[in-house]
Amino acid sequence: MRKVLLLLFTLVLLLAVLGAGANKTLYLSLPIATRPVIAQSSVTTPINSTTLPSFNEPEHETFDLRFSVISDIHVKKTNPDAQNKFLQMLGDMEKLHIPNLVINGDLGDGGSQDYQTLANLIRGQKNSPTIYYTIGNHEFYQAYHNPISKAWSPETFPNGETDDAALKRFLKLTGRNKVYYDEYINGYHFIFLGSEKSAISDRTYGDRAFLSNEQLGWLETKLQENYLPSKPIFVFLHQPLIRLGSTNNEPSFIIQSDQLQEILNRFPEVFFFHGHIHRQLEITSTIRKEEFVMVNSSSVALPRDAIGNALPKQSEGLIVEVLKNKVVIKGRDFLAKTWIPEIRFEL
Repeated sequence: MRKVLLLLFTLVLLLAVLGAGANKTLYLSLPIATRPVIAQSSVTTPINSTTLPSFNEPEHETFDLRFSVISDIHVKKTNPDAQNKFLQMLGDMEKLHIPNLVINGDLGDGGSQDYQTLANLIRGQKNSPTIYYTIGNHEFYQAYHNPISKAWSPETFPNGETDDAALKRFLKLTGRNKVYYDEYINGYHFIFLGSEKSAISDRTYGDRAFLSNEQLGWLETKLQENYLPSKPIFVFLHQPLIRLGSTNNEPSFIIQSDQLQEILNRFPEVFFFHGHIHRQLEITSTIRKEEFVMVNSSSVALPRDAIGNALPKQSEGLIVEVLKNKVVIKGRDFLAKTWIPEIRFEL
């Protein structure tokens, strides 16, 4: 009898150990049901979301390329909350040792005071990354401000403002001579696009991007430059190509969206990053895979949920890592300084 009890006790103990091991495995790897679903067209190739390590795990890996993509920082002289969130983001970049940062539009409201405020914040940071800018619709918003009082005054639009003046202020900050340009970073091609006109020129443009034939032709040439199949090409524009959850009958955020998409469709290596919509990274269509990859980067200043509600206690962006042409995109919470567990995609 004692032998039987001993055997039973050993069996129960073994089952308990195995059960604990199984639970540990489930804890470290998110169940499939909790992983984000990617909005896909009928020709979409599935994108797998993989789980992150524990939140504060140190970075030990070596990458061929590492950079961050943020947008919609809305740093204005009159907005201390946006200024603080921007500084929190810069501090996180230093903590993560991110060498390159793309700010993908909507820097402020396009006035000289806003640009000076932004420049001062960056200058005050000891170890800021190299920063690359694109122009957003808000870089033309000086037209909605009274030129004397600086107060919001849409009823007197364009308040003496011109597209040329808005572009000159943006280019003075960035040190560029055009709103579109390209760079090679660690051998990878970065292409930056930007709107050349706004509602100041034509009220029907609204907040949509205007890309000239010259810019589109330049883009096509640049995409072919040093092209290698399967080597990622990173393209940035503030406005997205597709409205999240929209039908094809709804207007695009880009006036020349058909021409732009036709060009990009020929290059499956493209990763097209956009901002503008402020949608938080947890929404299901943060990354869309059609002929090429489209990526939403949320907002540093004010993310919004899937139906547009403001999330004032959040501040988000992306960290991108490349190793042997494999791209990993991770979501980052800049206030908590932690990874967003649902947002890790390997492509």
